[in-house]
Amino acid sequence: MLLLMEYTMKPHISKAEMTEAMGIWEEHGEGPGELVAHWQRLEGNGGVKVLQTDDPEAIYRYNLNFTPFLTMKLTSVINVDSAVPQIMDYLS
Repeated sequence: MLLLMEYTMKPHISKAEMTEAMGIWEEHGEGPGELVAHWQRLEGNGGVKVLQTDDPEAIYRYNLNFTPFLTMKLTSVINVDSAVPQIMDYLS
């Protein structure tokens, strides 16, 4: 399963809280699953990750570490090359 994760720092997070969040990230790394890509938004308030996983529960457990600091949105995604045949079948 491919997951697209968008995350944003919660409003008014303090430097101390950001330091705590970075400490958790240093301890646990990118988390479970295979990291496909990870981008940081240039305004500095969050980013986007793409993960490959067969264990969404492990992703959920990892993400709980960051709920005090981040707002997260996870979406299951498929490659457009896999989606187009399904769309064409639907349209026929």
